[in-house]
Amino acid sequence: MTDNLRSKASERYAQARTKAGQALSEGRARAGQALTEGRTRAGQALDVSRERARETAAATRARAVQARDKAAQGLKGNPLAAVAGGLAVGAIIAALLPRTAREKKLVGPVSRSVKNTARTAAKVAGTVAKAELVALGVSGDTARKQVRDLAGKIGKAASSAGEAAVKTVRKEKQ
Repeated sequence: MTDNLRSKASERYAQARTKAGQALSEGRARAGQALTEGRTRAGQALDVSRERARETAAATRARAVQARDKAAQGLKGNPLAAVAGGLAVGAIIAALLPRTAREKKLVGPVSRSVKNTARTAAKVAGTVAKAELVALGVSGDTARKQVRDLAGKIGKAASSAGEAAVKTVRKEKQ
C-alpha cells in the first residue's frame, strides 16, 4: 500500500510539474505577444505624433509668414506710426523690467547723465519731429490715431497667435 501511495504521489507530482511547465510556456508566449503588440502600438502612436507635429509646425510657419507680410504692409503704409509704436512698445517693456540694487549702484551716476542727455535729445527730436509732421501735413491727432491703430493691430495679431496656439494644443490632445 505504501508503494501504491508513493506511485500515485509521484504520478500526481509529474502531472503537476507538466501542467506548471505548460502554464509557464503559455505565459511566456503571451507575454512575448503582448510585448510585440505594445511595441507595434507605441510605434504607430509615435508615427501619428510625428505627423501631427509636422502639420502643426507647417501651419505655424504659414501663419507666421502671413503675419510677417501683414506687418510689412502696415509698415510700408504707415512708417511713422510704426516707429512710434515701436518706441511705445520699447518704453512699456523698459518700464516693466524691475531695477536691481546692484544696477542702481553701478549704473546710477551714469544713468542720471544718460537720462539728462536723453531728455534733452528727446525734446529736440520732438520739436524737429513736430516741425516735420506739420510740414508733411500730419497733425498730432492723425499720428495718435495711427499709433492706436497699430497698437490695435499688434494686439489682434497677438490674440490670433494665442488662439491658434490654443487650437493646436486642443487638436493634439484629441
